[in-house]
Amino acid sequence: MENSSLTRYSGAMRILRRFLLLCALGWWLGGMTFYTLTVIRAARQVTGSHAKVGFITQKTTLALNAIGAAALALMLWDAAASWRPARRWIRRGLALSWVVTAIAHAWAMLLHARLDRMLDLQALAVPDRASFHPVHELYLIATSLEWVAGLAFLLAALFAWRDADAVSSDRT
Repeated sequence: MENSSLTRYSGAMRILRRFLLLCALGWWLGGMTFYTLTVIRAARQVTGSHAKVGFITQKTTLALNAIGAAALALMLWDAAASWRPARRWIRRGLALSWVVTAIAHAWAMLLHARLDRMLDLQALAVPDRASFHPVHELYLIATSLEWVAGLAFLLAALFAWRDADAVSSDRT
């Protein structure tokens, strides 16, 4: 492949990688934000029951968790591709925010599975609310942590992209 063709291919892949990452983070983190701020409150108003809303959220958070897993893979790809030209503090930010996001996401998924086992899906009831509540609080902490760390990753990625683009423009 000729050098100019390789440069065009490399530039197109960089744009594609960044676009996919932005879409995934927007879908995942934006979805979590919209869901938390709007959907849960509206569902509570319509159903009149926090417990009924919980059975709706139980299904939807499964989809958000799958989207999060895909986003984490794209985040790792982007961090690896952006690593070399990024300054040390940016690399540290990428690494730390990705690790925290991944750990928080895994923790949230484990807690979600535990919460699922505490539900009576046939009766749409929570038989032991006293045991359910502290686990649910931990789940809310885990999802908040992954949300904040995911946004921190996005910020670090933007700085890394600036560094990569500066190096790329120096070569042309």
